[in-house]
Amino acid sequence: MIQIEKSQRTLKLIRNGETLFCCRIMLGENPIGPKEREGDGKTPEGFYRICSVNRQSKFHISLGVSYPSKKDALQALRGKMICLFDFVKVCAADMLHLRPSWNTPLGGFIMIHGESPEGKTGDWTKGCVALCDADIEKLASFCKRGEQVIILP
Repeated sequence: MIQIEKSQRTLKLIRNGETLFCCRIMLGENPIGPKEREGDGKTPEGFYRICSVNRQSKFHISLGVSYPSKKDALQALRGKMICLFDFVKVCAADMLHLRPSWNTPLGGFIMIHGESPEGKTGDWTKGCVALCDADIEKLASFCKRGEQVIILP
């Protein structure tokens, strides 16, 4: 499991209750609170999975996070941010452990990735979790699609 603690700016890889790897992270440019919509600059909070792996990313390596989840979509449906069709698409992807639709008003393309080509520091992403390139290489060597991700406040 990958455990991200936004307030501590840490990512831990945990196996059988033991921390195998821990590193510092950078978050969305508006890091406090859960992601609610496209463009809010927030990093999501909740339970997700790694839904894609891109070793040719412009951010070195990127691991896709299955945001929005069924829980995120249900909240958005209740708040009339998304339609029933979008809700069903997200739920089906969640149930099958696939990448959810990333083109809803909730946003998407949330990744755990390496540093930007510009080498920015501080919280600068649009909602992703950024690691230094050496750390994303190490994390990616342990992880594959389906890996559980929990993002805590």
